[in-house]
Amino acid sequence: MRGLLDATPAAIGCFDERLLAVYANTAFTMATGVQAGRVLPDGPLAAEIRAMAGGTGAPRRVRIAAPHRMPISGTLFVLEDALIGFVLDAGAYEALAQLAEEQSALRRVATFVASDPEPEALFRVVAEEAGRLLHASSAATIRYEGEFALTVGRWADDDLGGFEVGTVVPLTDSDGLTAVVARTGAPARIEDYRGVRGYAAELMVANGYRSAVAAPVVAAGGRVWGLLLVASAGVLGEAAEHRLTGFTELVALALESADARAELKASRVRILEAGVNERRRLERNLHDGAQQRLVAIAVQLRVLEKRLGEPDKAVALLRSAATELEQALAELRELARGLHPAVLADRGLAAALETLATRSPLPLVLEGVPEGRLAEPLEAAAYFVVAESLTNAVKHAEATELRVRMATEDGELRVEIADDGRGGADPAVSDGTGLRGLADRVEALGGRLELESPPGTGTTVRAALPLSQT
Repeated sequence: MRGLLDATPAAIGCFDERLLAVYANTAFTMATGVQAGRVLPDGPLAAEIRAMAGGTGAPRRVRIAAPHRMPISGTLFVLEDALIGFVLDAGAYEALAQLAEEQSALRRVATFVASDPEPEALFRVVAEEAGRLLHASSAATIRYEGEFALTVGRWADDDLGGFEVGTVVPLTDSDGLTAVVARTGAPARIEDYRGVRGYAAELMVANGYRSAVAAPVVAAGGRVWGLLLVASAGVLGEAAEHRLTGFTELVALALESADARAELKASRVRILEAGVNERRRLERNLHDGAQQRLVAIAVQLRVLEKRLGEPDKAVALLRSAATELEQALAELRELARGLHPAVLADRGLAAALETLATRSPLPLVLEGVPEGRLAEPLEAAAYFVVAESLTNAVKHAEATELRVRMATEDGELRVEIADDGRGGADPAVSDGTGLRGLADRVEALGGRLELESPPGTGTTVRAALPLSQT
């Protein structure tokens, strides 16, 4: 019997009093998502089976619409040993065909996303696949920009006009789908645009559209980036808006990948620019400082050679040369400390920060700095986060004190640097050697950097760095 049921194209399932699917053939699983051996989660199907088990036992006709799946209908009936069977109607085959068509469209979009297309091409392909899947007249990928919605990709299968790429419609004073999705962040539909308030709805009616469905594109962090909208001159199928969610998820994935690639590229450019700028700074400092002093010493020694017969003048030249040499060495040591403080390499983070505090032009309070040695990249990153924050507080914040707190929690070194300056720091306008450069350094180690700088209340820089560095 099981072999016969497995072979039949009818969709058949069987459940016990625990809502365990003791049997589900392939057609049933494809139509409902229910797999044999699994207990049904709470939902419409579970509720119908409970009602059947507590009823008279007479066959029961049911119709079930679950989120993100095609509606199904069929007959529930009682078998021996308190088992309940469920045979789907022939309409389930249409649902299976639609599901297969939907999965094929999603695979094509996913394959296209994997090819790293230009955004414009992606938006057009997503609109086309969604529009064809729902047998619609038109489809569009739309992005939110403040109080407006901008069409960034469009497909049309008829002569109906409007909503070309670049079309902008306002979200205010509107009950169209672009405004509804922006307000709710959920899929929505409009059965008839006649009488719907707003400029977008007027355009839909003017161009011959009657109904439309839409689903939001939710970017990282839960932000509603935009929506995918499918419109028709007729009526769109039931639950059509929920069938769009697979496409919008792929759009969100593509956006995240594009953002990550753009940020990686920008980070690499900043690192290269920072390296070039640092080399130029070192070259300038060497030329204007230590190099000139050493040249002066060489000149003095040549003069001294000619004055060896004049002891008093020779002694004065020697003293001057010695002074210049000491100053040149001091400048070279200062440059070396800027590259990588010797005390940091020799004695660790705590000693390096204590040395920084003794030389700080501001009172620098240190709390919770680990006494033991950490991984060298971790120590360097933490040191330069503090050093750069100190530099910014002195140069820009007009601060009178800097407080550094550190702690090791959840496998991370947490660093917080707070000043009492004027605030208003903006990493977007800092150069590669400033806050943006620090973020690159921290993120390269798998960490994160955050900035809190409300005007008038000081600036707080927080860094979290993984303790395990390979």
